[in-house]
Amino acid sequence: MLILTILAELDTEERNLVLDLWERYGEMMYAVALDVLGNREDAEDAVEETVMRIMSHLEKFRDRDDDSVKNQIVIYIRAVARNTAIDAYRRRKRRSGHEILMPEDAPEPEDDSLLPEEIVAAQELQKTVQNALSSLPRITKDAVTLFYLEGYSYEEISEILGIPVSQVKGRLFRARKKLRELLGGVR
Repeated sequence: MLILTILAELDTEERNLVLDLWERYGEMMYAVALDVLGNREDAEDAVEETVMRIMSHLEKFRDRDDDSVKNQIVIYIRAVARNTAIDAYRRRKRRSGHEILMPEDAPEPEDDSLLPEEIVAAQELQKTVQNALSSLPRITKDAVTLFYLEGYSYEEISEILGIPVSQVKGRLFRARKKLRELLGGVR
C-alpha cells in the first residue's frame, strides 16, 4: 500500500490526524466508493486515493471540533470519496472503450453455521435490495444511505445535504414507498 509509505513520511501530528480521519470516516469513504464502483477491490483503491487526496489538505482538519465544522468535514470527505470513485470508474470505462456494467459484489457471510442454500438466499436478497436502491434517484439514495446505513439523524442529514428537514423526511418517505413497490413481498 502506497499510503503506508506516505504515512511514514509524515510528522507525528499529521500522521495522527490522518489515522484519526481514517478511523472516523474510513467506513463512510468505503461505502461511498463501493456504491459508485460496485466491487471491493476498486472501492478499496478509491479509498486509498481519497485518503491521499485528503492528506494534501490536512490544514482543513486541524483543531476542528465544533459540530458545524464536523458536518462540513463529513460533506467534504463524502464529496472527495465520491469524486475519486467516479474518476476511477471513468478511467476504467475509458480503458475498456465501452461502458462497464458494475457487478453487485456481495460480502461474504459472517456466520459460518449457515447452510449453503441460506447463504445463496441471503446473497440473492442482498442483490435484490441493492438493485432496488440503485433504481432510486441520487438525491433520494443519498438521504437513504445517510439515514439507514450511516445512522445520521434528520437534522444531520439536513445539514449534510443542505436541505430543510422537511425535504429529508419527504425523500425518505418517497424512498420507502418506492422500495416497498420494488421489493413487494421480498422476505
